[in-house]
Amino acid sequence: MDESRDKKQRILQATLRLITDNGFHGTPVSMIANEAGVGAGTIYRYFANKEAIINELYDHIQKDLHAATMANIPADVSVRDEFRLKWLNILHYFLDHHYEARFLEQYSASPFISPEVTEEKNRRNAHLKALIARGVATGAIREVDYHTVAVLLWGTVYQLHQLQTSGMRQVTEDLIDDIFRVVWDGMSKRQD
Repeated sequence: MDESRDKKQRILQATLRLITDNGFHGTPVSMIANEAGVGAGTIYRYFANKEAIINELYDHIQKDLHAATMANIPADVSVRDEFRLKWLNILHYFLDHHYEARFLEQYSASPFISPEVTEEKNRRNAHLKALIARGVATGAIREVDYHTVAVLLWGTVYQLHQLQTSGMRQVTEDLIDDIFRVVWDGMSKRQD
């Protein structure tokens, strides 16, 4: 990695840690520079302002999350199994990437995130909308709006991440299986 790329990565990593721990307003650029081991002026060679750092970091994390979500998904799999595999991939990303998960929780609905970065995130998540549409079309999922399913998917992931990080409850495979079963039963079409 060249020195320029290394500095930019250090700035992004420092921002991730500091903003996640201290919030946007509690993290001045000078603090980011100090944590990254660069001069404050160096930051402005790579980013126009702190919002630009946030946007690049958010986009970078979203790319990583997307890659993790799509990992090891067989081509010909049932709607239920594809949903389960993707949900598990997202969940494990959150459980294994504490700072990234907290950052996404904080900034997923933030006004700091640009429309362009939000549009790119939505483009990356189109596979989830397509999966839900396929599930409805095949009768595997009851008629339900994508955003309703998104609340179930992301809400359970966020809550399980909170349980793990707070130490309130150990996130076990049994708990994960039980929660998935409840989520799937809530959205699947009943065979009366």
